[in-house]
Amino acid sequence: MSILFRSLTFTLRRTLVLAGAIALLTVACTNPQSLDTSNNQANQEIATQVASLPNAELVVYRSPTCGCCGAWLAQMQALGFQTQDNVIESMDAIKAKTGLPQELASCHTTLVNGYVVEGHVPAADIVRLLTEKPDIAGIAVPGMPIGSPGMESGDTVEPYATLTFDQAGNTTVFQEHGV
Repeated sequence: MSILFRSLTFTLRRTLVLAGAIALLTVACTNPQSLDTSNNQANQEIATQVASLPNAELVVYRSPTCGCCGAWLAQMQALGFQTQDNVIESMDAIKAKTGLPQELASCHTTLVNGYVVEGHVPAADIVRLLTEKPDIAGIAVPGMPIGSPGMESGDTVEPYATLTFDQAGNTTVFQEHGV
């Protein structure tokens, strides 16, 4: 077998693997089930709590290429949060401006009532943050855990935690999920 043929076969195999990975991520990030919040009593309770929050506008910064961020945003809107959607090319500047520790970074950054909310944070955690008003810089779900809001994929839920962080970068567990 010629070197050229082996090289083309290897390249084709890598291309197919990459295409498969993109397809799986697209399904996880755009699952229509993730947008259905109308028939769940827990979500109706959260929507009632959101309605009682004064000035709870979520100012969201997200990349134009991330469908997961859009799915998370749609869920927050469906639950009654007022939102300001800022689609920007580079997320690095907003993350640096907010003082977000790099190890907590995810794909979108939200500002609400003086707090930073990073990543796929469940609405109930945002309601709790805005109700309890702790002396912290914000809360974050680092990375993109499967099963977190906007990252639904069937019934699969990876265990993950919403973490608090302060200006010095100290973290504590705010809420555990999927455990």
